[in-house]
Amino acid sequence: MIETLWNVLNYFGLKNDGYAVYLTAATDLVFTLRGNCMIDVFDLKTLKQIAYLDFDPSHATMLASAFRSPLIGLPFSSQFRKRFEADLLPFKDLRSMHEVGFLVETEYRNKGNKGIWNLDELMMAIAFETAFETRIQDFTIKPTGDTTRYYQKKFNAKASHPSRSDLIMTVHLKTGRKTLQHIRMIEKGGKTVFFRVKGVPD
Repeated sequence: MIETLWNVLNYFGLKNDGYAVYLTAATDLVFTLRGNCMIDVFDLKTLKQIAYLDFDPSHATMLASAFRSPLIGLPFSSQFRKRFEADLLPFKDLRSMHEVGFLVETEYRNKGNKGIWNLDELMMAIAFETAFETRIQDFTIKPTGDTTRYYQKKFNAKASHPSRSDLIMTVHLKTGRKTLQHIRMIEKGGKTVFFRVKGVPD
């Protein structure tokens, strides 16, 4: 029987400082948030970028393909650069190799050989919470490839348009962000300050 392990991400620190260190039993990661719309994740042991998520709450579809706009050049926070720039920047940007807006390198996914669990769900939780704090009610997603069932199963996303080419999925944030299977939100004064993330398989 696998012992339940919950890892902690300092969401308040991520929002205020532009980065947060995320410690797991397998490795240490650092999350960055640029402009409240671009999430990057780095492995502090290998000094490589291993995941990203691009979303834009100002667009009708908030998560789709990789950004192709001036937003891609948003700077990292001064706090992040002061602590990590010598090690992590400049970095080989995963976005230059992929067309999707949401990517986790295979070895860092569930069942991957790095032993990291629910990294994808944690990035989506950050995107949901960031959008919700700007008073957005519905988070819209255009699935890429064959990810429709993934968004339905993991995030309870509902199809807004029935045709395959125009399919848009929606997560109602008031309820959806609090019903993620492997994330627990820790609030203080009505604001989310930490995420507790299940760090072992179900």
